[in-house]
Amino acid sequence: MFEQLAQWIPGQWEKVILSFTLMGVALLASHLWARYLSSEEMAPEKRRIHLVWARNIIWLLTLLLIITIWASTIAGFALSLAAVAGAILIVSKELLMCVHGYLYLSLVQPYKIGDVIEFNQLRGRVVDIDMFATTLVELDRAGQRTGKLAAFPNGLLLTHTLINASPNGAYELHAIRIPVPERLSHELDRIEAAARAAADQATAAWQEDAMRHFRKLSEENFIELPSGKTKLSWDFSNAEHWVLVIRVACPIEERAKVEQAVFRGTWRALAPAPSTAA
Repeated sequence: MFEQLAQWIPGQWEKVILSFTLMGVALLASHLWARYLSSEEMAPEKRRIHLVWARNIIWLLTLLLIITIWASTIAGFALSLAAVAGAILIVSKELLMCVHGYLYLSLVQPYKIGDVIEFNQLRGRVVDIDMFATTLVELDRAGQRTGKLAAFPNGLLLTHTLINASPNGAYELHAIRIPVPERLSHELDRIEAAARAAADQATAAWQEDAMRHFRKLSEENFIELPSGKTKLSWDFSNAEHWVLVIRVACPIEERAKVEQAVFRGTWRALAPAPSTAA
């Protein structure tokens, strides 16, 4: 078997051994970097960012070095490769699209590790990005983790719309929708006052900081962003019940907690007194 391999790769054993050695070094470097990060005290998301980017850089450099080693051999087969290039493109179209999608990710950076994105009926927090796919921890509508992992090929980024729900850093603008029966239309002012008070109470701990955050982003990016103040509006597209939309600024990880607090605070304030209920 070794004699047949030697005849098949005449004079190339040094390159083969060197290529496998580089791959072994890359595996060892990735493993050692992961062990180093596990021993450091840092946030899990920050540790994941360092791990993913270091791993991708290590393997990209390894791939470039292997291509450099085999450059002369590849050049010798250039004419033969040109003859089958069309067939390779057709067969590996999806693979090439994934690589192009990764290049798009690297240059444009529509999202990064830790961002919450909505893509092709998926919603989740990005936990891994490699050359071929992006992995998400799935989130439900309230922002709670479902315990499931979802992945999609990077090539789909070239043909599908992506929504980044956390493009503004530490804070996001979250719209809370509270259905209101049409029979309560005579109490709109009271409902608005109760909802605004509940929202202000739920976001009081960071509202000033969030306003400064959005003001700074507006100045740095030359984009007029919302101020971060609580804002109320009505959606009356459904005749059977109206929807009060309460927009608040909150940390990404506090979204579900704020939504529950605003909902409960609003209806608690609107509940009739015990004597009236009796």
